[in-house]
Amino acid sequence: MNEMSTTAFEPIKPFLAALARTNQFMVGQCEKWVALHMNSLKSYIDLGVAQVKVAAKVVDPHNLHEFSDSQFAVASFVGHRILDDGRAAVEWGADCYAQANRLARQNALGFLFKY
Repeated sequence: MNEMSTTAFEPIKPFLAALARTNQFMVGQCEKWVALHMNSLKSYIDLGVAQVKVAAKVVDPHNLHEFSDSQFAVASFVGHRILDDGRAAVEWGADCYAQANRLARQNALGFLFKY
């Protein structure tokens, strides 16, 4: 009975192996995506908290003028940071596509030629 149950799963072992590789790939890509976005989120939150602290120190018109002038630099920094985050997301997407394509080919070749 045990002999029959172990041999019954032999035909689907390649499918299970391919599924396991695909799942590992997907989990790895999700981890990279989350890390990428969490780093961006942390930097935006840190910048926002710093801006609130600076805004809280405004007590007279002169400080308000200096604060408003500094906001142009902050807006420029945020714009560049958004562009950098977009580039990083595009690089992640291209890398993910290339790895998924390689994995799909590997799985297909494994099914077709069973080597």
